[in-house]
Amino acid sequence: MSLVASACDAVDMGDPEDVGDESIQMRACHDNGIELNGTRFNGTRFNGTWFNGIKLILAQLAEGATKKSLTGWSLVAGTSELQAWSSAGELLRGDELTGARLYWLVDDGKQQQEVTVRIVGVTQSWDRPDIYFTDLDVRFGDSAWESLCTDGEGDPTEAIVVPGYFDSRTADWLPGGQGELAVACRGTAAGKCLEWGYRMWAKQGGISLADHYRACTRMVRADYCGNNVPHTENGTVIDVSDGLSPAILEPETSWPIEAKWGPQGAVCLNQPRKLSHSRAQVIAECKAAGRGPLPYCNQTEPDEHGGLLMSQALPS
Repeated sequence: MSLVASACDAVDMGDPEDVGDESIQMRACHDNGIELNGTRFNGTRFNGTWFNGIKLILAQLAEGATKKSLTGWSLVAGTSELQAWSSAGELLRGDELTGARLYWLVDDGKQQQEVTVRIVGVTQSWDRPDIYFTDLDVRFGDSAWESLCTDGEGDPTEAIVVPGYFDSRTADWLPGGQGELAVACRGTAAGKCLEWGYRMWAKQGGISLADHYRACTRMVRADYCGNNVPHTENGTVIDVSDGLSPAILEPETSWPIEAKWGPQGAVCLNQPRKLSHSRAQVIAECKAAGRGPLPYCNQTEPDEHGGLLMSQALPS
């Protein structure tokens, strides 16, 4: 398997031990896309008993002929590693939950259908060890198993389980208040921002990265007005940087500044990254959405106008 972040200026990181990847590269610039979190459940929400408003009726892990029930689902503190308590009183975490099946009963107003999710495997990120990739399959009724997650291109991928939930109306990540968990699929905005380093559970220089994560998901989708309307195309390359100390990402190009970003979208805007969207058009959209006019970005620092992140792009 090769893990490559689509971008420019590749830096070969060698072949780390115990990773199992034949070639791994981290790159300076990053591709973007329109997909937020990529699950087959729109607006995923999972707090141990509920998943997208559906009550969890059973969770089991089979060991031979014995089946243990699983309860108390949560994340290991400061990570995206799942954990749950078994009926035998064991705290199982990460790969120890491989094979677990979770059952829901879905009522669409016409009929009830059983939905089953199974944990196929769990692997730890080699470069960000607080990130765990959980391979999840889903089955609706008696249908065939398929990946719960798809990336920005619609291909099967792994999940990163995160605290909180994604608001399906506003596309905002929210921390929740009842132990909710959500699924961010790799290759989507929700997953990319985590792998780039903006993990909402982490801190950098003593600063929480939760708002940087929210700003990042807006930036990846070019959701300038923070109203869940993307203005980009999958695979468009942007140069991402932040004003943290030390910085997680720094500028790698001399491309024009496109915008600077906060949790609710752009805080200033020059030329949108796609020429099919004019600045005047986006400004009008933001005014209609109640955001007010967006000023031009004039300075080279990401924190202008209260920004947290900065994007540079060659308009195309």
